[in-house]
Amino acid sequence: MRPPEVLSFREFRAGLAATLKRVQSPGSEPVFVGAHRRPEAVVMSVSHYEALVAAAERREAVAEALASVRAEGLEPSAEAQQLFTAVAAGDLDTDELRERVLARYHR
Repeated sequence: MRPPEVLSFREFRAGLAATLKRVQSPGSEPVFVGAHRRPEAVVMSVSHYEALVAAAERREAVAEALASVRAEGLEPSAEAQQLFTAVAAGDLDTDELRERVLARYHR
């Protein structure tokens, strides 16, 4: 992973419109801003921010679910852990998870 490009505050102010357009283009990376090329702030699109928040919420929900199961003295199977990992990664939603678990137990 390469270190992020950091715009100075002066560069950021001078190119504000261009920077905002840049972060809103599809597949764009966030822009870091700071003094002396040390990152102090991040500018990103709202969709990028929402995706980060959603990913964090999924990981937290999976961690809580696994902790709840383990608090009951149980250990999820390898298959269940793979399903939870897929949910945390956003590759599987909770409805699909529920359907797969119910199908496994023929309900």
